[in-house]
This record gives sequence, structure tokens and C-alpha cells, in this order.
Amino acid sequence: MLTAKELMQLEDFLGMEQNCAKTMSYFGANIHDAQTKQLFQQIAQKSQQHFQTMTKHLNAGQNLQ
Repeated sequence: MLTAKELMQLEDFLGMEQNCAKTMSYFGANIHDAQTKQLFQQIAQKSQQHFQTMTKHLNAGQNLQ
């Protein structure tokens, strides 16, 4: 069981991770250097994967309770 404080921290983390993915996607879409564009796109993809993984684990934990 997670405490209310831990849940709030996880929600904050998820929000920051999603925000990072959106920001990196924006930068990747608006930069002209191909190498830098690819780097931003990779970071955005990794952030989105982190968000999805954490959400999946949190949802699985809720189903167990």
C-alpha cells in the first residue's frame, strides 16, 4: 500500500514525465539539425515509455487491492 504522500509524488512524477515527452517532441519537430532532431525524438520516446510503464504498474497495483 502506498501512502497519500507517495501517491502524490508518483502523480507529480507522471506529470513531469509526460511534460518532458511533450516538450522534447516539440523541440524535435521545430529544429532543423537532423542529428539534434533525432536526439530530441529519442528522448521524447523514452519519456513516453517511462510514463506508460509507470502507469501500467500503478494500474496493476490498483487491481490487486
